[in-house]
This record gives sequence, C-alpha cells and structure tokens, in this order.
Amino acid sequence: MEELKPLEQLGEPDERHQFFVVRDTPSSPYRKIAAADFHQMAEHASLHADVPEEVRSHFAMAQNLLAHSWYCYPFNVAAQLHAYISVEFALRTRLKAPDSAQFKKLLKEAMDLGLIRSDGFTYGREPEQQPYPPNTTVPGAPVEIRDYATDVADAMRSLRNDLAHGTNMLNMKGGTVLLVCSELINQLFVVPQA
Repeated sequence: MEELKPLEQLGEPDERHQFFVVRDTPSSPYRKIAAADFHQMAEHASLHADVPEEVRSHFAMAQNLLAHSWYCYPFNVAAQLHAYISVEFALRTRLKAPDSAQFKKLLKEAMDLGLIRSDGFTYGREPEQQPYPPNTTVPGAPVEIRDYATDVADAMRSLRNDLAHGTNMLNMKGGTVLLVCSELINQLFVVPQA
C-alpha cells in the first residue's frame, strides 16, 4: 500500500529501484539503475523550440515527475498520465480545438491532416535495436505490417484512458511514454520548409 513518505526520507531513493538494472548500450553490461538515469530519460524526451511555450511548460511537468520518480516510484505512472494529457493539450492548441474535443477525435484529425506521421517516431521501430532486461527474448518483426503512427495513436488513446480512469498498476515505462509523447508533440509544431 502506498503511504506518505516520511519527511526525513523525502531525499532518499524509493527502495523499489534496487530491483532494477539498466545498460548504457545494447551490448554493455547491466548495472543498477541510478537517479541520473531518470533525469536522462526525462531530458531525452524534449520538445523543440517551435513548440509553443505553454505546451513545453505543460510537458515539463511530466518530465519533472519522471525525474522525481527516483524518489517516489508511483511518480513514474503519474508522469505517463501527465505526458498523455500534454499530448491532448498540444493537439487542442495546434488544431485550435475546444476544451470539449475528445482525445480520439483530436488524434484522428491530426493524422488526417498529416501532422502525425510514422517517420516522426523513433522508439520501437526496430525491436532488435532496443535494450531488453536480462533473459528476455527479443520480439521478432510483426507479422502484419501496419502504419506505425496509427498504432501509436491507438495505443496512446487506450493507455491514457486506462490511467485517467484509475488504476493501481505501477510500472517503469515513463521514459518510453515520454519519448513517444514528445515525438508526437514535436511533429505537431514542425515549421514548414520554404
């Protein structure tokens, strides 16, 4: 059960992180995860300067939640939810849509306008290039070739809804979620080449 962390322990890492390892490259040895890894994941999921300041500020809250999840494990999932909410905010901003616009419809409109494209995403495109935990089988190429952007949008909508409607499931996918969300937001605000 989650509880308020005692004041004297606020600056200490969440004890659950002692069970996680990472590696710096797909071929390097595994090492214990550290605070710098969380900050690096948050920093890697960055928005470019052409994204409006209000959207960058909104997304920075997700980045800070991810970085601070070193101290409070559940902040990782809170960072994911906030990143999805930032995507929705970015879509409403870019499409000049009302606050009542549904996330699913905003994603579809952006895709129909060509604002979200498969080539704008880097994560998960080549499963064999991604780092995996020890003793994990690397997934093969998907049997059915689909549009990657459509798959990302469908998954994002579903995952966002799961978190928004309440769950007690905790995971460490914040770095991945923030990266994918940042790539989607960055696509929305690309300045056309003259």
